[in-house]
Amino acid sequence: MLNTTSRHEPSRLRALAFVASLGAACGLVGCGDPGPERHAVAGKVSLDGKPLPTGKVTFVPLDGATAAVAEVHDGVFQADGSTGPAAGRYQVEIIAVEPTGKKIPNPDVPGATLDEERDLVPERYNVRTELVAEVKPGADNAFEFALSSEAPRGKKARRR
Repeated sequence: MLNTTSRHEPSRLRALAFVASLGAACGLVGCGDPGPERHAVAGKVSLDGKPLPTGKVTFVPLDGATAAVAEVHDGVFQADGSTGPAAGRYQVEIIAVEPTGKKIPNPDVPGATLDEERDLVPERYNVRTELVAEVKPGADNAFEFALSSEAPRGKKARRR
């Protein structure tokens, strides 16, 4: 019987498989459609009148736009046009934690400990945020968030 398979056939198949997987990967990471246009955002975050030392400002879309996160350093945050949010309305979540100096049990690794951290920013500015911002094309998109540790007036604790 005549062998019609070339000794180079396996490497040719590998090359074809590589090109096919490269094309698939390119489609997954977005070599084609760049998505919605993003915009630069910047601003200030203070807590009780003082600049927030460190943290994160997250723009969570309310209308299907693109989310974004910006780092806070010494009360200032910014994201450029490549990492900022798309135009639209956003809930804004601000998170900042600091170590308490205590060690706590690590829930994922028996016998190990973690540094305990506490939230600096009240829930009403992150987990249950009340903050909203609108990012507009061609606008300055500068935001200032003056946060307070005190409970808002008019809201009293309920007794049961």
